[in-house]
Amino acid sequence: MSGYQISPDALDFLLSIESPLQVIENIINNPQSDCPMIISKDFLLAYKSEPSKSRITRSTHTDSESESEMESDIEFSEWRLKIIKNPTADLVGSGGTAEDFLHLFQDRFRRIQKIYMKRIDTRTALSPAVLRKMKGDAKRRKAMYREGKYGKRPGSQKTIGMITSKRESQSKNIIVQLEDSDGSITCIIPSGRSGIKGRTLIEKGNALLLDEVVCISGFVDNDARLIADDIIYPDIPTARTISRAKRDIYAAFISDLHFGSEEFLEDSFNEFIDWLRGVDVDEPDKPMNEQTHYLFIAGDMVDGIGVYPGQEKNLLVPDLYEQYSLLAKKLRDIPSKIKIICIPGNHDACRQALPKPPIPVEFAEPLYELNDQILMLGDPCIVSVEGTNILVTHGDSLDDLVTNIPGASYKQPEIPMKELLRKRHLAPLYGSKTELAPLPRDWMVIETPPDVVHFGHAHHNAVDNYRGVQIINSGTFQGQTDFMRKQGIIPTPGIVTFLNLRNGFPSVKPFFDFSEMHV
Repeated sequence: MSGYQISPDALDFLLSIESPLQVIENIINNPQSDCPMIISKDFLLAYKSEPSKSRITRSTHTDSESESEMESDIEFSEWRLKIIKNPTADLVGSGGTAEDFLHLFQDRFRRIQKIYMKRIDTRTALSPAVLRKMKGDAKRRKAMYREGKYGKRPGSQKTIGMITSKRESQSKNIIVQLEDSDGSITCIIPSGRSGIKGRTLIEKGNALLLDEVVCISGFVDNDARLIADDIIYPDIPTARTISRAKRDIYAAFISDLHFGSEEFLEDSFNEFIDWLRGVDVDEPDKPMNEQTHYLFIAGDMVDGIGVYPGQEKNLLVPDLYEQYSLLAKKLRDIPSKIKIICIPGNHDACRQALPKPPIPVEFAEPLYELNDQILMLGDPCIVSVEGTNILVTHGDSLDDLVTNIPGASYKQPEIPMKELLRKRHLAPLYGSKTELAPLPRDWMVIETPPDVVHFGHAHHNAVDNYRGVQIINSGTFQGQTDFMRKQGIIPTPGIVTFLNLRNGFPSVKPFFDFSEMHV
């Protein structure tokens, strides 16, 4: 006997598929399965077997390739780089049908549920449908415990589901509907109850977004509602290995150049490129200058055309093709030792829906003519540089978080960035400002915690760290436009973050005189 137990619903499910005994043997004997002692139906549905075995599911839909199956190596004398995740155009096409949307959310649920299944404190979570049948059970179990008929003090139950509705009651409680493929349950998040590690329960409840997958623990009342006592995010593990480079080498991080805008800070950008070329480098900065071999640009490389009403009044270069052509001419001045990694932003010539493939060649051919020096990737992408895993995304979903999560703002983009790391998803909310393409795979799930996460979009520089993940928002090289002024956005332009990939130490260097800024 292996010592494992199986829940009744899991047993019924096994009996409905082919070769159930072989399936169980594969799970128990596979050291990568993280099999819980009590095997539930949800675990069976979330379990991914070895590549030679078929997935355990009754659905005809199968997952797209995993990150490891997409890896490709690029190694030169100066660069050691591996592409781990990249949404190319051939991978992110969609018919836009209702079934496509269903597959997207089913895939999101499976991937995040798998993260929970690897955690000791959530791997035995029950489905919402099972939990509903336990209405009033908390009182009975407590009474049995007091009478000595229950072996140990009964704890609260946990369930994992996707949030399909959220509202606030008259008594300021948060009420959410949690759903999986088998059913749903109403969860009451009481106001005034203490939280874990400084965050009250209601603060956690206020930070919940529609369509995110979350684990909620609590007791089921007589009305089959889950009265929450904690909200558990998939989160970044506190104990994990952080990958570092084996040599002193730096990566520079910038974004939101907005080349072609009247407010593009050409002098500051020229100063930055000159610095990369070794011009006017202060003595203390010389080692960092000599060891900078990578430059990440997190989108909005040009200002684009027709992105917002009245944009044409703010354009110095009104032709999209010319914007990319002139930008490429600037980038050619960057020393050849530096590898440039670029992704699109919402101002670039690319579709608006996430994930975004790389900027098409037909719009940005001069950039592609930089050949080996430039790497044009999609949004989001993961690149391993010198062994350090760097997640790069433009950060479109910051627009949703600053309007839906208390305390989130463009002035402190590290706050919403931390929330996305906790949620293990780059764009949880569907149907708001951030457009999501209905695909069989949810590319926005953060399946493996990165060592570095790089955003743009906020136009505000920020450097922080969350559970070992280095957070970088690289600000902008654009001054304040009329549109920004109306939105109350005050940029922090011309600031570049450099990261030592061996020790993980960030350095921030300004290439703009803020005394000249008019707001």
